Amino acid sequence: TVTPDIAIVPSLDIARQAPSASRAAAGTPVARRGAAAARTTAGGADRGREIRVVVTNGTKGPSKATVVVEAPARWQVTPPIAAVEFAREDESETLRFTVTPPPAVPAGEYKVRAVVSEGGESETYSLGYQVIEYPHISRRHRVVPAEAVIKVIDVKTRPGLRVGYVVGVGDQVPPAIEQLGARVDMLSPDDLAWGNLSQYDAIVTGVRAYERRADLRASNHRLIEYAEAGGTVVVQYNKFEFNEAQYGPYPAKVSSNRVTGENAPVQVLVPNHPVFNVPNRIDEGTWKGWVQERGLYFLAPDKDKRYVDLVQLEDPFPHNPGVKTGALVEATVGKGRWIYVGLGLWRQLPAGTDGAYELLANLLSLSGVRLIKGSGLRVEGQITASRWLYP
Repeated sequence: TVTPDIAIVPSLDIARQAPSASRAAAGTPVARRGAAAARTTAGGADRGREIRVVVTNGTKGPSKATVVVEAPARWQVTPPIAAVEFAREDESETLRFTVTPPPAVPAGEYKVRAVVSEGGESETYSLGYQVIEYPHISRRHRVVPAEAVIKVIDVKTRPGLRVGYVVGVGDQVPPAIEQLGARVDMLSPDDLAWGNLSQYDAIVTGVRAYERRADLRASNHRLIEYAEAGGTVVVQYNKFEFNEAQYGPYPAKVSSNRVTGENAPVQVLVPNHPVFNVPNRIDEGTWKGWVQERGLYFLAPDKDKRYVDLVQLEDPFPHNPGVKTGALVEATVGKGRWIYVGLGLWRQLPAGTDGAYELLANLLSLSGVRLIKGSGLRVEGQITASRWLYP
């Protein structure tokens, strides 16, 4: 069976440790650790996604069973059924299914379920369990449905985006960028030092990249030069190692400021800025459905005046009073932009937060958008129609 403890969201090749799925009674096949995995490529409504089902024999001796993945009406599953045969107990086999939604599938969440049958269809099993065991507690079994959730999100993107990514401590942002239709190149030390950065529409640094990447610190001037020439640099949150030198274009320090309330109000301070308008309109709905927090390690309020706060937040938590700035900050650098993102996109994207994908798409599209005084926004190039993303 497929187990549900996986965030099945746009853009993710996600295979977290999932709960074990097993039989309801002794003597039946089990499916332990089913994982739904998506290729990290852009998807349309006519593109399928792979669902993997790991089946483990829980009987003492040989066993035969069949496995199906049940999907919503009009969705196609290939193959429609798969057979497994085991010679011994605890033997496992991974089965792969392709799930394809119908054309023009509406945005929303859709469940798929794996069902293991033994003895024809006389015995079927679609529940699993997660084994919880630590040295300080006895073993427990948490029973869960053998389901995964596919989330369809409607996001507009600029076609042909190419993004350079500097990996930090590790996050799921690069697959999210790829699912938006962009090509992502992981930048090596040589790329940062000598590569042609002008080929990228945006360069994004991963979470805490300035802590982990000595090569990034050494070649930081190259990112500033890239921005000066018209590029967009997006810096995700860093901790206090960022304060050991001036890595931004102007003086600024990272603070411990954060907003822990995931539903904390967000005030847009520059509503006509392209990041809130093109290609996706950022509105109140963008900030709904966030998980755990709004963000952390914001830029300190005493930053250089050439930094512009694009939003401000206020945590409802009584022990964290006051308005917080520094969560989304832009500095104009020559012909381009340097943007600090303390908002927790890195956390929201794996959780399937719609607004995080909209905001990410807009950040990556900034190189093709200009704000013309007196005439509003001018878009260079085309904006695609809605891109439907799903795993």
